[in-house]
Amino acid sequence: MAREWNTPFREPWNPVIKKCLDAIDLHTTLHLETQDQFHVEQSRLLRQYVRNLKDWIHETEPEGWHRK
Repeated sequence: MAREWNTPFREPWNPVIKKCLDAIDLHTTLHLETQDQFHVEQSRLLRQYVRNLKDWIHETEPEGWHRK
């Protein structure tokens, strides 16, 4: 599925965000399978990283729709 909203500024970050979301899914699956709390903390850290990265992108991208 193609992205509905993309800019040259966001383009290099899209694969990074996708890999982080994949890692969050994997940690969640492994936690459910093993009950290992390590996976809870790692998925929390990744979620925070993605949230921070998206906030930074929104704040700094020159052609962001939110700046209209």
